[in-house]
Amino acid sequence: MIVHLLHIAVGVALVLLAWLIPRHIAGARWDRPAAVLLDAAPFILGAALLLLATGRPVFTGLLALALGAGFALADATMRDALREPALFTAAAEFPQVFTHPHLYLPFAGTGTVLGGAIAALCTGLGLLLFEPAAWPAHPAMALAAAAGLALAAWMTGREPALAAAALRLRALRPTGEPFADAAALGPFAMLIAHGTIARAERAARRARYPVPSLAGRRRGPGGPLVLVQCESFFDARRLLPQLPCDLLPGFDHCCAGGGGFGRLDVAGWGANTMRAEFAVLSGIPDEALGYDRFNPYYAFARVPIASQVWRLRAAGYRTICVHPFDRRFFRRDLAMPALGFETFLCRRSLGGGRRPPYHSDPDLARQILELLDESGPDTFIFAITMGNHGPWLAGVEPADPDLAASIGAEALPQGREFLRYLDGLRRSDEMLGILADGLDRRRDGTVLGFYGDHLPSLPRLYAHLGFDEWASDYVIRHPGQPAALGVELPAHQLGKTLVDAVLGRSIRAVA
Repeated sequence: MIVHLLHIAVGVALVLLAWLIPRHIAGARWDRPAAVLLDAAPFILGAALLLLATGRPVFTGLLALALGAGFALADATMRDALREPALFTAAAEFPQVFTHPHLYLPFAGTGTVLGGAIAALCTGLGLLLFEPAAWPAHPAMALAAAAGLALAAWMTGREPALAAAALRLRALRPTGEPFADAAALGPFAMLIAHGTIARAERAARRARYPVPSLAGRRRGPGGPLVLVQCESFFDARRLLPQLPCDLLPGFDHCCAGGGGFGRLDVAGWGANTMRAEFAVLSGIPDEALGYDRFNPYYAFARVPIASQVWRLRAAGYRTICVHPFDRRFFRRDLAMPALGFETFLCRRSLGGGRRPPYHSDPDLARQILELLDESGPDTFIFAITMGNHGPWLAGVEPADPDLAASIGAEALPQGREFLRYLDGLRRSDEMLGILADGLDRRRDGTVLGFYGDHLPSLPRLYAHLGFDEWASDYVIRHPGQPAALGVELPAHQLGKTLVDAVLGRSIRAVA
């Protein structure tokens, strides 16, 4: 009996610790009892089900601790690498941790993650086999209770229960700002509140952006349009003035030509490519999406929705998206058709690997030009690059050792990573140069847009240099247009500006 009581006490303590560690990372407060109870609910319910199923409190506590510590590690890593805490939309990316671990685990430390997981698994199995049960196990009852909870959750996700749940959660006064809400409500209460309110508002927000009719499609007055979303592209000379003036000759050449250029206000930092991507393609500002702004592809853009792509289709354009990677990543296989693309060419069609260096940006530029030749003048091609995707880990040495000495890379935090990033940045610039030269030879008035989706995640380097910016860079190359001064542009206006250009309107936003 004493042993069982001791096991129960240890199990309760472990579950409590599992809940408190993420709250500590979030700096969660205790001044809202309803929020505290909601924050604890997932641990209370999960532990109760596991106790009912196994009758082993220490095993239950250890499993809860492993999950809580894993969440805390992910949350802390995201706060450092992405400048935001874990969000409800991260659930959509969880499977990608297993399908593309090299994109996620290095930020938290691959050895730390795998070692912790193996240790927790081995310890858990040992406890499951050798810990004496404090009471009889009832796995069937636990399964029935879990099914009941799942049914209740499903019903809560349907009207009118969904509206009622969202109303109650709004009473907790979430602000919509992740850092503030994680501290005020607790990290798990924030996830529940944001996810439920987003779902309740989603249909009404979508209804504001109906897809235009394609009946009577007619040819617009413009020529082809090529738009490139370049992974982690920005003018790194803004960060480190010691970098060579000729670091980005292709970008400089395009900026000096007709069209426009400047900094692009994007909503993501270090990752979350889909935010800039959706804003540029849709023309919808972030604030119009509510909580779905954290990942528009999570659920919002799963059905057809108004976009600049649909505008071009209505004007008789063929619309093609090219992305030399997994078409299911970020569920682009669902989002791209919803945004209006008739054709989506991925790694299977374009080539490229699952791991770095993925697909060369210069090679992708040549494929875009070939595709444009095959598709004819009434074509819009949107390309999503992968060539300079982070993390920029050891394994490939920088191609220009002299650059390391000139900028004092060894003395910079993340200096070697920065050098590898710069290698990729130069290849991205080479891509832009190839596209500009190829389009100039075509002489068909093709408009070219090129922009970075976000800054690279190099937080310790930025902190060392006192660099605290979010904006990437863009350039528009429009034959026949005068050169423009650099103008800062919100991401949701870039796509509209380009489509206005090819449909015969002036480039008001950047002229």
